[in-house]
Amino acid sequence: MRRSKWASVGLGSLSFAVIFVIWSAVTYTRFVSDVFLPTPSELVHGAVMLFVQRGFLWDIGISALRIIIGFVIAVMLAIPIGIALGLSRRASQLLEPVVDFIRYIPNPALIPLFILWFGVGETEKIIVISQTVFFQLVLMVANSVSFTPKEIIESAQTLGATRWHIITRVIFPYIKPRIYDDLRISIGWAWTALMAAEIVGASSGIGLIIVEAQRLLRTPNVVAGILTIGILGLITDITMKLLYPVFFPWAPKLEHHA
Repeated sequence: MRRSKWASVGLGSLSFAVIFVIWSAVTYTRFVSDVFLPTPSELVHGAVMLFVQRGFLWDIGISALRIIIGFVIAVMLAIPIGIALGLSRRASQLLEPVVDFIRYIPNPALIPLFILWFGVGETEKIIVISQTVFFQLVLMVANSVSFTPKEIIESAQTLGATRWHIITRVIFPYIKPRIYDDLRISIGWAWTALMAAEIVGASSGIGLIIVEAQRLLRTPNVVAGILTIGILGLITDITMKLLYPVFFPWAPKLEHHA
């Protein structure tokens, strides 16, 4: 098992190394102009300047806080609704078409409405992140509920368990590992929504840094901002993977979500 993990880490590192070599080759030789893609050294210099002169750490903290708040709101709403959809055919027939419809609408199409309804303050940014996660997570939780074996539910009913007890003491404990995996996947959508959330009316955040740099043709800063989002998302994903066996030591890793 340990060898398998090290092999996975090695292959992942190799893929990044290959990308780095190709990137270095096409930029240092000026095959690609630095206007379009900076060299690794230019990127490092630009990133250092962001931290030293622009206070980039503050922007990272603000963006991370928006992600956390938006994600928590989406989770608190999506889990109970998803469980209801998974348990009730009528609820599924009533709500699932609406959820399916909205989740296919791209964020940029909804942002003008959100600005009209909520202004350009923090509320609008958090709602953009929340709605991106919410509609996807609802269906994932509903799908996870469907994996509960009917035999377990029928046994609980035979023992006289009420519907509430079946939900809280049978179904939810059984699907908790699956829901955790759903959360790990859906927080990635929160990070992808960050740019859309911060593109209008932001006075801080990674998205603002990227937009400002793009306007001034500071490509190293643009790439540094993009890579920062990717790195933070990757750190989040790895952390949640490492915590999985801590929270659920009895549960095997779920292959269908891996």
